[in-house]
Amino acid sequence: MKSQIRWLCGIDGCRGGWVIARAASDLSDLSFEVAPDLDAIFARAGIDSLIAIDIPIGVPDNDPRVCDAAARQLLRWPRSSSVFSPPARRALHARTFHEALRLNRETMGIGISKQAFHIMEKIRQVDDLMDAAKQQYVREVHPEVTFAQLNGRPILHGKRTSAGRLERIALLRTAGLHISDSGLIRERARLGARGVFHDDLIDALACLVTAAEIRNGRGQALGRVDQKDAKGLTMEIVCSGRM
Repeated sequence: MKSQIRWLCGIDGCRGGWVIARAASDLSDLSFEVAPDLDAIFARAGIDSLIAIDIPIGVPDNDPRVCDAAARQLLRWPRSSSVFSPPARRALHARTFHEALRLNRETMGIGISKQAFHIMEKIRQVDDLMDAAKQQYVREVHPEVTFAQLNGRPILHGKRTSAGRLERIALLRTAGLHISDSGLIRERARLGARGVFHDDLIDALACLVTAAEIRNGRGQALGRVDQKDAKGLTMEIVCSGRM
């Protein structure tokens, strides 16, 4: 993988669609963009790019994803609440929260959170683009897992607080990114503050750091290697394995 991968992408959902942090394989030449969809970015996966994205990949039929439970156990309360389990595939195209809740309970015996319902459109978008071959180069990650591993323990402060933002930026700097709070404020203004929040940029950078770990052979997966969905996608959350 190392020989062909020249670019890394860390992707997080945002109000404007998707915020993409892109950098060379050594984390230099950092840039951001906001895209309404991921078709063009995913088309480069495996050709010269490795993508780490904060969205569920692999939609269960009737059994909850083991990787979500493992991520919550690693993060502990209150950061564990940031892990949103996707709905069952049968519920993925529900038009209302109550319909999704009913279908998920009928299929899996459990409900879904409103947070998971609100990202279902993005889950569907990624699911439509994914197949088992592409999953080698498009990996599901979770920013809070990345930050917990960089920190040696789960982050204390929430990401939307000033203390939490500065703590996460400091950890990203230790991971090799040349960034600052003021620089991210300028980037947000350039991209359009209504379409992307400050913490979206920080989460995309956390995904980017994990992409670098994966490229360099240090990625490890939370979950079960044999837990696959109907499309043959492995249900896993990839991390650096530092904890």
